[in-house]
Amino acid sequence: MSADDLRRVRNAREIQAEAASWIEVRDCEDWSCARQAELEAWLAQSPAHLVAFLRAEAVWQRADRLRALSPPGPMMVPPSGSASSKPTYLRVAAALVVMCFAGAASLALLQAPKDKTYSTAIGARQTLTLSDGSKIELNTNTSLRVAYKKGSRNIWLDRGEAFFDVKHDEARPFVVTMGNRRVIDLGTKFNIRRDDARIQVALLEGKARFDSAQNAKPSQQTILTPGDVITATGQAVSLKRKAAAELAGQLGWRTGMLVFEQATLADVAREYNRYNRTQLVIADPAAARLTISGTLPANDPGAFTRLATKFFNLTVKPREGEIVITR
Repeated sequence: MSADDLRRVRNAREIQAEAASWIEVRDCEDWSCARQAELEAWLAQSPAHLVAFLRAEAVWQRADRLRALSPPGPMMVPPSGSASSKPTYLRVAAALVVMCFAGAASLALLQAPKDKTYSTAIGARQTLTLSDGSKIELNTNTSLRVAYKKGSRNIWLDRGEAFFDVKHDEARPFVVTMGNRRVIDLGTKFNIRRDDARIQVALLEGKARFDSAQNAKPSQQTILTPGDVITATGQAVSLKRKAAAELAGQLGWRTGMLVFEQATLADVAREYNRYNRTQLVIADPAAARLTISGTLPANDPGAFTRLATKFFNLTVKPREGEIVITR
């Protein structure tokens, strides 16, 4: 292991120790607004601080659940005059947090690729396997940039949609930036779609933080858990829960399929137009409001027009670069 690698591991251990200390102090003493402000300032210093804190909190919560499930036994009381009156299990949990992260930080010291841009054409998909084992699946007409460095893993999603399967690396936070928004990953699986004025993040596994990009104002922060789907349009942010089956349908594009559930024909056409150069045009407002449910191939708009003809008795007229649908 090189001297730089050793320094990285040492820095990661120090950050994890600080994070564990914050958790212990927060849960074991009277917590004031001033202390909360100090914690928030420490978290804002670096994405690595935030990642370490959230991971430490998760380990702490698991330790607390294990304590609650354990059979009752004699209470452990510190000796008289002891410098600390905290319960022993809390000090043990804090030590466990540091030990877990110190061990993890010594793994995953992998050589990072050079900064690079990846793009897909309309209707195309591509899967990237990065040097640390993380994977990114790019959907149609997507462009993103990858910048791996010794202390960070940064992705910029400039347009389109991508599915992320991120490997843990305590020393290098994985941050995806979309304009003035970003996602800080904690070893998760999530999908991001960026349209012209709309960003949507769906979390499938693990935990992640959605917030404003560095130095962007106003700052908005949301911790995502599995099933959360957050949508940002301008300064407005909305969060809702989706069932696993609904999320799976939303990710049908990974297998080349589009899944619709009571979608209007106008919405279906818009979705198809992301994947095909021949554009669907619903010329009749009444037809545009009709709804359908089904699973259709993304690269075959003819499948949709055949369905529209069969079930709604609509008229389909091909013309240069378009397929026009009317009553």
